[in-house]
Amino acid sequence: MFPLRSLSKCSNLRRIVAVVGMYSIIKYSQFLIVVSHFKRCYVPRVKDHPSAIVHHLTHVPENERDEQLLSLRLAADIGAGTVDSPFVIFRDSHSKRRTDLKRLRFVCMSDTHNEIAKITIPDGDVFVHCGDAVKHRTSARDIRVFNEFVGRLPHKYKLFVSGNHCTCFDPKRPEETQQILSNLIYLQDQLIDIEGVRIYGSPWRPKRGCFYRAEAFGYDSKRIRSDKWSKIPEDIDLLLTHGPPYSIRDYNESTGDALGCPALLDEIVTRVRPRVHLFGHMHSCFGASLYKSENNQILEGDRFNQPSDDILFINLAVHQGAMLNQPVIIDYFY
Repeated sequence: MFPLRSLSKCSNLRRIVAVVGMYSIIKYSQFLIVVSHFKRCYVPRVKDHPSAIVHHLTHVPENERDEQLLSLRLAADIGAGTVDSPFVIFRDSHSKRRTDLKRLRFVCMSDTHNEIAKITIPDGDVFVHCGDAVKHRTSARDIRVFNEFVGRLPHKYKLFVSGNHCTCFDPKRPEETQQILSNLIYLQDQLIDIEGVRIYGSPWRPKRGCFYRAEAFGYDSKRIRSDKWSKIPEDIDLLLTHGPPYSIRDYNESTGDALGCPALLDEIVTRVRPRVHLFGHMHSCFGASLYKSENNQILEGDRFNQPSDDILFINLAVHQGAMLNQPVIIDYFY
């Protein structure tokens, strides 16, 4: 048996260890709070910018479930983005009754983060991936695996824009990225014409700061409109970006903020007016929403009275927690 004095020393030692352990936990928690604070400070915050009013066709975002239901009438008319009920979009909304229109089927996804092989990918004419095919720590290795996988898909055309996890790509050398992605068409501020359908792709989004390691293609939020978004052509059918526009499926559930780009939203609704905008990045906001000019007079300003078609916005983020969303299908008639 241990003498009483030894037992007393052991008890004191345990108390000291417990106190030191508790102190370490408290200090570490304070450190995490500080890091979290700095992250919040580095994320561009939007002030006094009007939000877009949209009609949700699928998957009402978590932050809007108390305010808005699905627009079932519009969804019945446009579709649900599935194989059995694809989104049906016409370049000219007044040509729906024509029987001589061409059609391209787009199979679209984003943010697969090394799990694309787990997803059933339907056949179609154009495969679209809006970035973050990999995770940033192993991006140089895994992007080649992704390229090989996509090379086995049957789609005639395969398009890709980069995401913030694609840290292995040099934004100043897009030609090198195209060599790596030999089985896809890489779009970095580039326009492509596919059988008469004009598509523009751009990977940029407002940068978040040095506390974020997965920060490829982050750009100064004060200059992104003049340097990047102003270069988007007006006469395009589809726009592909990685990040969302402000206030449209851009909710960050961890901070409660809308983290989309207001400059991108402004360019889209006041000048570019694509029929479809595809993006990802915000994992909790998968789904489709329809933008109508008639609901957005404040946002459009002087352009409000000009005739214009609706815009379909789709967040394609496959990776949503433990769940993997399915690809979105679009039949585009022109």
